[in-house]
Amino acid sequence: FLLFRNQCVQRVDRLYSAASPSLRGGAEREALLGAGAGRARAACMFFHIPIERELLLHPRLLGPHVTEHLKEKLLATVEGSCSGRHGYIISVTEIVSQTKGQIREGTGITSFTMKFNAIVFRPFKGEVLDATVTKVNKMGFFAEVGPLPVFVSKHAIPADMTFDQNSNPASYVSQVTDEQPVRIKPESEVRLRIVGTHFDANEIRAIGTIRDDYLGVVQ
Repeated sequence: FLLFRNQCVQRVDRLYSAASPSLRGGAEREALLGAGAGRARAACMFFHIPIERELLLHPRLLGPHVTEHLKEKLLATVEGSCSGRHGYIISVTEIVSQTKGQIREGTGITSFTMKFNAIVFRPFKGEVLDATVTKVNKMGFFAEVGPLPVFVSKHAIPADMTFDQNSNPASYVSQVTDEQPVRIKPESEVRLRIVGTHFDANEIRAIGTIRDDYLGVVQ
């Protein structure tokens, strides 16, 4: 996930640096990647959005360093998490504000509402992505795009590719020329198109296809 996070941040920074000077600054970065982010959405499905979360602190953490404790807990709690509403939270870029703590009666636990900006990754139907294959079987194969699991059915694989159960590991193989056969196996890099998504409260799953022009194994 850390490698994927760094790649995401680098892509957003490249989009930001390419923006006109009038779009540079704090809220301006949100303008580039948020509400007016048609370009960013088409490029990589990354968004820069405001989010609000409630955090709870134990009484022993209250004191002069409460802000630092809140920041540490926020980063540990939200970075790498997923919600059906926002998608995968890749990186917190700015803490905008925090409310005064409210002590819960009988426990001493204090709740704070944190408002922050974050880079999120949210897949959309029709997007083309590069993925890494993790598992292959006769029903198709599973792949990952960073934290996003994608399943590609055998019906969404080109007809010239057949399942080779005798290979080790199992793979889909195509040999339409006299050259080295093309194989889809674990750790293969493939380019796929998202054809469907399913959003749960804390998870996103996708279905993909490689049965289209310019899709398939990345040589």
